[in-house]
Amino acid sequence: MAEGGRNINRMAYFVEGSTVQVGRSTVDQHCALTLDASQELEFFNSDPSTTAEVLLLQGRPIGEPVAQHGPFVMNTQSEIQQAFADYRKTQFGGWPWPQDAMIFPRDKSRFALVNGTEIFPPRAEAEL
Repeated sequence: MAEGGRNINRMAYFVEGSTVQVGRSTVDQHCALTLDASQELEFFNSDPSTTAEVLLLQGRPIGEPVAQHGPFVMNTQSEIQQAFADYRKTQFGGWPWPQDAMIFPRDKSRFALVNGTEIFPPRAEAEL
């Protein structure tokens, strides 16, 4: 049960497995479920021969208008139009590589390109 109860949006996404028990209901298709955050609910893997995965997301509504188009999410349609104009003008700073589908060698570790200089994070011990 979430603090804030019905004022909280809660969704569960059944993404892996054959069946999952959600409360008294059996779900046998991968889907999104809208849940009442003011109620307790238990999830059980109905098929122990497979792994079941459920992604549970919840949040308090932001109380603002939401406009969405393609990858852009803003508050108004005019902000969406501005985001498209900015993208067309600069492609958000430009693509610094010579090919659209740039593929780096497998042995090149993660990096960020900052002002034309490659910055490498410290290598983790588990990273090979």
